[in-house]
Amino acid sequence: MRPNLFLVSRSAGILALAGLWVCAIPSTEARADQPSAKLCQAVTSTPETQACLQKALDAADAKLNAAYKKALSVIDQDDRPPDAKAVWKTQFTAAQRAWIAFRDADCGDLTFSEWNNGSGTTGALYACRYDKTVQRTDDILSRYPLP
Repeated sequence: MRPNLFLVSRSAGILALAGLWVCAIPSTEARADQPSAKLCQAVTSTPETQACLQKALDAADAKLNAAYKKALSVIDQDDRPPDAKAVWKTQFTAAQRAWIAFRDADCGDLTFSEWNNGSGTTGALYACRYDKTVQRTDDILSRYPLP
């Protein structure tokens, strides 16, 4: 009996598409150039990874808040007139709020869609927020060094 070539080629095509789909799924590994790539390497389960990343994110948020306060202090210490400093603080605060909205949008529903709400989604969300928070903290500290 001769195999149906249509079914064989169709099956091969489905397998090839499935292989491409699997390759398109975001990796559970953090990119090597991201700060989160160095975190939580010793843990072995998804819940442990999520807990580890949540703890790291909480610490990163605390550092970001300290950097934000430091930047406000730098603005206060500047020798500009008080009204100019008030405008600067308002602009800085607005920029920070916009950045938080961006981070939460980029690392929120978008991440859930990218991960198709799979079991690694929460860890990916925490890693995304952690990476962006570390980067923002570094940016603020480089822009607002203590005089």
